[in-house]
Amino acid sequence: MKNTIVVGAQWGDEGKGKLVDVLAEKSDLVVRFNGGGNAGHTVMHAGETYKFHYMPSGMLHKKTCILGTGVVINPKDLIAEIESFTATGHEPDLKISARAHVIFPHHQMIDAKGGGKIGTTGRGIGPTYSQKASRINLRILDIIADDAVARIKEALKDVREMLIADALFSADEFAAYCESVSSEYAEYGKNFKPFVTDTEDLVRVATIAGKSVLFEGAQGTLLDLNYGTYPFVTSSATLAAAAFVGGGAIPGVPIRILGITKAYTTRVGEGPFPTELDGDAAVNLREAGHEYGATTGRPRRVGHLDLYALRYAVRISGIQELAMTKIDTLAQVDNVKVCTAYKIDGKRIDYFPADAPTLEKVEPVYTDIEPIQALTKEEWIGLQGASKDQLPPSIKNYIKFIEDFVEIPITILSHGPERNETIVF
Repeated sequence: MKNTIVVGAQWGDEGKGKLVDVLAEKSDLVVRFNGGGNAGHTVMHAGETYKFHYMPSGMLHKKTCILGTGVVINPKDLIAEIESFTATGHEPDLKISARAHVIFPHHQMIDAKGGGKIGTTGRGIGPTYSQKASRINLRILDIIADDAVARIKEALKDVREMLIADALFSADEFAAYCESVSSEYAEYGKNFKPFVTDTEDLVRVATIAGKSVLFEGAQGTLLDLNYGTYPFVTSSATLAAAAFVGGGAIPGVPIRILGITKAYTTRVGEGPFPTELDGDAAVNLREAGHEYGATTGRPRRVGHLDLYALRYAVRISGIQELAMTKIDTLAQVDNVKVCTAYKIDGKRIDYFPADAPTLEKVEPVYTDIEPIQALTKEEWIGLQGASKDQLPPSIKNYIKFIEDFVEIPITILSHGPERNETIVF
């Protein structure tokens, strides 16, 4: 099996967790390469539901799982996630990049104050990446060092004036914060030390040995900091290319790029959403698909499948194949449509707008789709191992329509949350 990069092809929440879990069974390493605790992967197996925010979904297969250099980590939250996972009877085989950056409480405070306007999760992701870019943040290697307390105190000097000016601390409060957080995070470092290693070398050695490496992205292509619907984006690179920078994927090695898309479109947080539904139509689709954020619990915004945006995501991320999730949900709603073009001021455009105000003005052009046939669980099980030609005509035709528009094949179809509710073509 080739090395594989899995990325979201929409605004996140496409069902990557389940697909990574499925693909991890035949992989040797699973590498998370971007984002932080703002990501939420829900995986169902054997009647149990697991929610991962940091740990790659491959944990359930007892695979070696890596948090790469491109991930930003809140030690307190990750330790809690490890303990929770261990309490279910699992033993995580986790490796953490020494170069990954650390989220501190002041990052979360900054986020809580300024992140509301773009709908962030408030978990300190953006401020951490910002201070990483400013070269004033600390990495995991700093908090596991013997002089971790001194390193943390020294680094906090760089943000003191900013935090006091923003009224997040008084001078006295900041002094107390320095003392408490340096001791607390040095202690986290002691807990982390057994997990920390040169993860890039692990990936290199595994690749050279012919082993299979699965790279797992967080969020979705349309939330990419450079190419997404800026400023309503995340703070990391979410394209497949980020696996090389943040996960240690080796350029030149044959790699498969798999994009995940729902059979419709969802979005969490603020920002333009051309095909968004409202009223009863939105409620019906949201409830049919149980569309609530795994990390925040927020109701997701829902809409018709936007093929124009999907084709843009395919092209900028170099996606070679698609996995489509929640086809079973689409069978529970009426008036299925897909967006096949954009208009602005009554005129069709041939590009995906780069700025949010222009995208807000987009009028989607829809194509009606025949109703998707509803199947029982038993009927879906009977389709395991089926070819596309053996699918019910409405589902086969829907897949073909999408493939023709985005010009790549759909090679996986997911029809439920469980691992075995997946058809691989």
